[in-house]
Amino acid sequence: MSSHPLISCLMITANRKKLANRSIKCFLRQSYKNKELIIIDDGRDDYSNLLSTIPVNRINYVRIKNKEKLNLGELRNISLDIAKGDYIAQWDDDDWYHADRLTVQANVINKGFEACCLESSLTHINSPEFKNLPFIGTLNGGIPGSIMHVNSKSIRYPDAQKGEDTVYLNNWKKKKYTSINKAFGYLFIRCYHGNNTWDLNHFKRRIHNSPTLTIQYIWYNYFKRDMSEHPIFKLEKKFKNAFYQYKEDSIKLDLF
Repeated sequence: MSSHPLISCLMITANRKKLANRSIKCFLRQSYKNKELIIIDDGRDDYSNLLSTIPVNRINYVRIKNKEKLNLGELRNISLDIAKGDYIAQWDDDDWYHADRLTVQANVINKGFEACCLESSLTHINSPEFKNLPFIGTLNGGIPGSIMHVNSKSIRYPDAQKGEDTVYLNNWKKKKYTSINKAFGYLFIRCYHGNNTWDLNHFKRRIHNSPTLTIQYIWYNYFKRDMSEHPIFKLEKKFKNAFYQYKEDSIKLDLF
């Protein structure tokens, strides 16, 4: 295998051109050069102007035309079948990725691991209450949407519309798997925009998904009545810089 293996980034999209455009720009900005973007589109919108920005040798676009709509797990499995890369990275159309995401995770896989995820990520809720308050969300064992793994035909996504990537990650955890520590959470931003698979409460739960965070949430929300003072919103420089870049990208694309 080359010292710079091909990474296939897998995107599922439908009728979300502005969001997909931001995700495509993140792909093009990656410091890791040997990559391809697989786009599976089962929507109605014409993406041709977005696709023209991607070098032809770096894009594989598949338009799905079915009378009966496929669920997310089925669409993800189609992208797995098409991917040519030595490594696979989930690349959702509505999240944001730092330019070094692929480089950092590929370096982990190169050490002999079969799969890895980020232990934490930035989370941004685009609502009046939280639009200027990005925070670090953590999941024990890793964030499913941040997975990178070796190309394998033995693990597939379940036939499901929600939670399919959690099941997928749990199967990869049975292999040689590791999670990347919280210091690298700036590489990935989970974005709530109102048209997500999961609702607002799913994202807000990240603010109080541990005993310590729950106590802090009660104190700052109900007693102090100022959530901006909550420690979860206090970000280090790399996290702040990532959010500023994400915000700039989103404003340029009229997402905010």
